[in-house]
Amino acid sequence: MSEFWLKKMKYYFKIHDFDHDGYINEDDFGEIGRRFAVSRNATADKKEELMRSLRRVWQIYMKYEDPKSSKRLTAAIFIESIKKQLYDPDFVTLLQQVILGLFELLDVNQDGYLQPEEYYGFFDDMGFPKEAFNRKAAFDAMDTNHDNKLSIDEFNTSFMDFMFSQNESDAGNYFFGPLVD
Repeated sequence: MSEFWLKKMKYYFKIHDFDHDGYINEDDFGEIGRRFAVSRNATADKKEELMRSLRRVWQIYMKYEDPKSSKRLTAAIFIESIKKQLYDPDFVTLLQQVILGLFELLDVNQDGYLQPEEYYGFFDDMGFPKEAFNRKAAFDAMDTNHDNKLSIDEFNTSFMDFMFSQNESDAGNYFFGPLVD
């Protein structure tokens, strides 16, 4: 894997470590689900569906855990787990299901697209300060057809590029905003 891909995965780890203890655990993933469900006024069914999907993702991440890890992952173990599963069709399918569910939650007006403000809500839910980076630049990078809205295909492609691509110019590298250490 390239140094660039490793940088993305370290960043991905960092933004999912909600309590900033240097580990990702099931509680961190639960917090992701709770934030999205609350901020989007999700129905009980949608919330449960999201939580179930996030639990499945967590279980897949734990697939290669160190038995001494106490059900928590360090960045190194997390990245190693991702590396081992990158081309596993079950892993890819699960990630796509989670992205579809996330898209549906973010699409507040339910028009089948994410408007800039709906996408910016994603950053709020992830706990990123508004002044942390140019949200519009991140949105514009992912809006490949330049219609000022994100389709499910653009959203999914961007996420998959973030997770799998080693190309530094892919639009998906901005899925979670610019990479910062």
